[in-house]
Amino acid sequence: MVEEIKKKADALPDKLGWLALVGGDLYDISTGEVIFKNWLRGIPMRVFYYPESRHLMVQAERGIMRFGLDGKQDGVMGVETPPAFTNDGSQAMYVKDGDIWIAGIDWTAFKFINERQATKYGQFYAQYFSVNVALASDKACLVNVQSKQLRVDLSTGDLQQTNITPHIKAKLRSPDCKVLVGDDGEKFFVYDIDKPEPTLFPKNGGKVSDVQWLNNDRCAFIIGGKTVSVFDRKKNTVEEVATLPFDCQKITDPSMDGRYVLCNNGQALVVVDVEKKTAENLGIEADHIGWVSHDTLIYSREIPDMKLRGTWIKTIGSEPQRVLAEPYLVGYDKSAPLALMRELGVVVFATRNGIFRMKPDGSELREVAKLKQPVGRIQAVEMWGKGPQ
Repeated sequence: MVEEIKKKADALPDKLGWLALVGGDLYDISTGEVIFKNWLRGIPMRVFYYPESRHLMVQAERGIMRFGLDGKQDGVMGVETPPAFTNDGSQAMYVKDGDIWIAGIDWTAFKFINERQATKYGQFYAQYFSVNVALASDKACLVNVQSKQLRVDLSTGDLQQTNITPHIKAKLRSPDCKVLVGDDGEKFFVYDIDKPEPTLFPKNGGKVSDVQWLNNDRCAFIIGGKTVSVFDRKKNTVEEVATLPFDCQKITDPSMDGRYVLCNNGQALVVVDVEKKTAENLGIEADHIGWVSHDTLIYSREIPDMKLRGTWIKTIGSEPQRVLAEPYLVGYDKSAPLALMRELGVVVFATRNGIFRMKPDGSELREVAKLKQPVGRIQAVEMWGKGPQ
C-alpha cells in the first residue's frame, strides 16, 4: 500500500497541468482517473506545485502549508502566529510579543530567513494579525487595530492612523494587494500603501454602487447604478466608459484580458466593453455565469424548459450555444464546480452525475468521469510562480 502511494505520488509531476481537485479528491483530467481520495484532508483555497522541492504549497485561510505529493502535510508557516505575505511571496509579516516582524522566505527549505523586528509598540495581536492586514508591500502594510486602520512603515516602524473605514471588502483591493479604492462622499478615492496620502478623483452621478478590478492596473466601478467608469493605475486617471441600459448595482467577473466586465441588477446582465466604451444587454438569465476566455462566457440554467435548460456558452458578438443538456451544478451561494486549466486551455465542470471537459469555445466536449455524489468545487493544481499569486 505504501509503495503504491509512493509510486502514484512520484508520477504526479509528469501529469501537471491535468491535475485537479474535484471536491477533496485528486483527478487526472486527461484520463478521468481518481489518483487520491480525500487527498489533502480538506478543501484548500488554492494549491500550487513547487518544482524546486517537489512539494505542494497550499493556501488556507490562515497562512500557507506544505504537503508532500502523497497528500501528507509536512510543514506550516505560522501555527500560532499566522503570517501575512506580500503578493509576490517574497516577504512575510507576523507578530511576536506584540510587535510586527518581517522576514524573507526560502520556499525550497520552507522557512523564514533574515528575520527582523519592524515595530516597537507591542500593540498587535498575533492570532488576528494576518486576517487584519488589508494591504501589504515590502515597504508598508495597512492593518486594522481596534477598529482603526493603521499604516505601518516597515523600514522605520512608524505608525500612521488613516481615515479609511475599518471594514474593507476584499474586492476593493488590487490583485497585488497594494492599492485600495472606494467611495469618499463626493470623491472616488485611491489609496496606495506605498504613498503617504490617498488620491481623490471627482465623480458625477451619485454613490459608487460597486467596484471590480479588471486586472492589476485597471479598476471599473458603477456610479449611481447608471454609468461605468475606469480608474487607470498607470495613468492615474478616471474615465467614464459606458452608460448602462438599465439600473445595475453589481459589477463582477472581468474577462481574462480585462476588456469586458459584467454588470447586473439581480435579474438581467449587461456586458461592458471598456475598450469600445459600449454597454450591451446580454438578455441572459442564468443560475451562474463566468468567463472561460478573453471573450467567451459559460453559464448554467437549471430550469424545467428543456430548450433552455443545460450548460451554455456565449462568445461576445455571437449567438449563445448549448453544449450540454444538463446544467453544471450551482450551489446555494452561487458557487460552482467549474475551473479553467489555463496552461492547457481546458474548461472542467461538474453536473450532478459527471465531470466534463472541453475547450473554451465548446469544442472537444467529453465526459471525463462519473460521480457517485455531487461536488461543490473544482480547482486546478497550479504551477508556483505562474499566473496571479
